[in-house]
Amino acid sequence: MVRRARMRPSSSPARTWWTAPSVVTPSRSSGGVDLPAVVAGAVAADELVVHGWDLARATGQDYTPDPAAVRASHAFLPAAAAQGDRGGGIFGPVVPVPDDAPLLDRAVGLSGRDPLWTPPAP
Repeated sequence: MVRRARMRPSSSPARTWWTAPSVVTPSRSSGGVDLPAVVAGAVAADELVVHGWDLARATGQDYTPDPAAVRASHAFLPAAAAQGDRGGGIFGPVVPVPDDAPLLDRAVGLSGRDPLWTPPAP
């Protein structure tokens, strides 16, 4: 299982960045892009949730991300899905997922990934 405890040391700069007293400022800059702080938080949550899923799925591990992060990711992804160019080409086409599927599966589908995907057998 992918464990958040293992990820904590590497996420320390992001945690420090997001929890700094200046977080109340209206925007954040990351990678040369200025975003409203709320959007930057949603992007960060989406990155962790979706790429955490990628890694866990590719390595055959269970994955249970923080429910608040999954909600933030799922709330962020429809805007990217609505863009004709799928966010500048960073997302694949939406993969349809049933409305009653787990929220993580629905977020993964919005990101252009198939939540039923498994790595090919060796």
